[in-house]
Amino acid sequence: MKGLGRTGMLWLRTSCLIMALCLAGAAHAEAATFRITFKDGNRVEVPYCWEKGATIFFEIPGGVAGIPKTQIARIEEVLASREMSLDQTVNRADLYVDGGPKEEEAMVQLIRQAVPQADLEALSPEEAALLLGGTDRSRAAPASVRLYRTTVHPKGDFSEWMRLKNDGAVLVVQYLLSGSDDLLSRRFHVLLYDGSDRLLRKEPCQVQELEIPKKLASKLGLRDKLFLVVATLQPDPKVRRYELASATP
Repeated sequence: MKGLGRTGMLWLRTSCLIMALCLAGAAHAEAATFRITFKDGNRVEVPYCWEKGATIFFEIPGGVAGIPKTQIARIEEVLASREMSLDQTVNRADLYVDGGPKEEEAMVQLIRQAVPQADLEALSPEEAALLLGGTDRSRAAPASVRLYRTTVHPKGDFSEWMRLKNDGAVLVVQYLLSGSDDLLSRRFHVLLYDGSDRLLRKEPCQVQELEIPKKLASKLGLRDKLFLVVATLQPDPKVRRYELASATP
């Protein structure tokens, strides 16, 4: 490796390590909760990581990896991910709690009522299809140590097409989250990706605490505070996947 100085060798070793970590992260992405994005655009997903001094550490198969913070663009907590196209017109309501059909339906109704209604009204799939008729429709493709560990637990994932007052259509996505911390101060975004997994844009979310009758919460086994995170997405045939993420402070 003549011609490579000390700086060049360090860069080469770091680049090889990042490449190996990205491959390892892809193999374990299904269970990941934190995404570390490097300044060169590569990223790795891990269940947790920790910061010591000027280095971020995380476990990889066979050991622990450490990356200087100067090479990291951001660390995000990924809470939910779903493949779909934003020109599909099917509404969705998935609730991740243990309860009977009656309790689950009551919970879904509470969440639907919590959607900001000032400029929106619900659309049937047929009405949404008519409003989206002008889009190019296509099928969806399938020193001190700081510990980054999730304290947030998804409890539901919902989406519904709504009509705007100006006769346009938007997809309102809602996430029901539980956690011991107050999530009102955290910033959440919905990240939109194309079919090549390139980030198209970020959409900010609104966060509100969801008040649930104690009897219903008890039947559903809900003990922590519940929060509803809501985003409004414009139709876009390029979008093939979206996910909910929160940037770590």
